[in-house]
Amino acid sequence: MPANDMPWSWPELAAIVLSRELADGEVGSPGGSRSEIPLAAARLAQLTRAPNLAIITSAAGFVANMVDKPWSPLVSSTMDWRNVYAGTEAVLPSSGVFHTRRDWFFAGALQVDGHGNINLTRVRLKDGGEMRGPGAAGLAYSATMAQRYFIYMHEHSRRSFVQRLDYRTAIGFGDGPGSREALGLRGGGPALVISPRGVMDFDERTLRLRLRSVHPGQSVEALVANTGCELIVPSVVPSTPAPSEQELDVLRRQVDRGGVLRR
Repeated sequence: MPANDMPWSWPELAAIVLSRELADGEVGSPGGSRSEIPLAAARLAQLTRAPNLAIITSAAGFVANMVDKPWSPLVSSTMDWRNVYAGTEAVLPSSGVFHTRRDWFFAGALQVDGHGNINLTRVRLKDGGEMRGPGAAGLAYSATMAQRYFIYMHEHSRRSFVQRLDYRTAIGFGDGPGSREALGLRGGGPALVISPRGVMDFDERTLRLRLRSVHPGQSVEALVANTGCELIVPSVVPSTPAPSEQELDVLRRQVDRGGVLRR
């Protein structure tokens, strides 16, 4: 993948783009391990445009808001005690964690297909072996119950965006329109997929992956060439809006002073 010559890293861009998708007054979870991008997105949203946004930081049910709280370092896992206690305002009983409202959720993936289904369990290798992933944890539950969720990919290649998953860990839109309804799922399914190359959403009629924008310095042609699943490409594809000075300043001075997203 071409080097990023922009004055920000792609994880910083991802955190900023995703923060714009979160609304004031909503409640959601940034996930578990390797969740620095979504956690930064949620904290940034609280500090810029959604001061009443609530983050459920772990399966233990710590509800946090960073507005007017002392700065806390950004750490990769929401299960790390430094993230668990940062900004905590309430603690949910363990019996109620999986019954609380979830307006949004974030999920990483080893593979994603054209309907937003996720593999985070295992991937078949060319030599016949398998690479094991972290597994489902709370992913399967959250993908079925959250009103919407966002998928963030650390790689954009034909081995990560695939026509058929090696293993379906969590459902997106299943096999297409009607799949979620047939299973009686309450949640709304995936809303966005973001990768180092661009942002994708889903066509309203077919529920197939659709290119929404390419990141500055990337091209539509390169993104399509590195996508192994069917992708709807509009006739005009804009560039992903660059971070504003305010967004980048708040991200670096209040959310991620340690530069976790720049490493």
